Amino acid sequence: MSRLQADQYLYDVIERVSDVLGGAPGDWIEQEQGFKSYRRSLMGPANSRLHFDPRNGSDFNVSLPGQACQRAGTEHLRMFISSFVDMGAKAQRVDLTLDDYEKRITPARFLEEIRGPNKVAHSKKALTITGVELGKPDTGETVYLGAPQSNRRLRVYDKSFESGGLIDAYRWELQERGRAAEKAAYDLAYGNWNEVIRRRLVGFVDFRERESAPRIQDRARWGLYEELMEGADKAEAYFPVEEKSIEEIEQWFIKQYAPTLAMLLQHHGGDLSAIAEYARGGRRRLRPKHLALIASAKKKY
Repeated sequence: MSRLQADQYLYDVIERVSDVLGGAPGDWIEQEQGFKSYRRSLMGPANSRLHFDPRNGSDFNVSLPGQACQRAGTEHLRMFISSFVDMGAKAQRVDLTLDDYEKRITPARFLEEIRGPNKVAHSKKALTITGVELGKPDTGETVYLGAPQSNRRLRVYDKSFESGGLIDAYRWELQERGRAAEKAAYDLAYGNWNEVIRRRLVGFVDFRERESAPRIQDRARWGLYEELMEGADKAEAYFPVEEKSIEEIEQWFIKQYAPTLAMLLQHHGGDLSAIAEYARGGRRRLRPKHLALIASAKKKY
């Protein structure tokens, strides 16, 4: 792609994002340096960001912080998300927020409940409390559920303190990244946002009265959480992963590890017995799904 084509492509993207934000292409300011692996970065209305690499043509990264999303409005934002999902673009991060103006569950009470027996977590990573700041005068009340590097992490905090009283509510903020963000963007593109947010929150962590029934799925939800979630069912966090064929796995292995295998073979002076020993060690670690895949491949021939 020539520089002229790249600039035109960039202008088209800027124009589209500007339209969503109710701005104009002239509102964007190019930064002195790019962001991470992108060579060019621009700052737009409401602190929105656009990163672009002319070498990769159609490789763009658009970042819309909360104030930009608020400026765009629900309908414009929904159309924007739908359009990029339909085009095959992938969301890298999506933050879903729910404000509890009734202040039903304080962050401290939330912390107490997730440490108790009534929590139903749908991810092992959600069992780790990685950051807690309660009652500090300079921070307000904040509880994190989930590891910082995980695909899904929930933050419950006093938004009134953070906003200087502008939003008098406790905020539930579910940060989704990677595969979880892709599914969240799809859900937002084609679903009712109030339902999507609540269903994905319940899909991350739920609270059931342990004494109400023997089976978890039959137990009544904790009353305060039920009020907040409005009876929402859990949403699946990720798209189903399609099983790969043994041929696809072979091609993936060749692409990813052929150079490493060649290096080891050369290291051993071309002696294939060393490579065979690696395979024998791996054979002892085969699991049922591996054996089933081998058996399925044999039936084809």
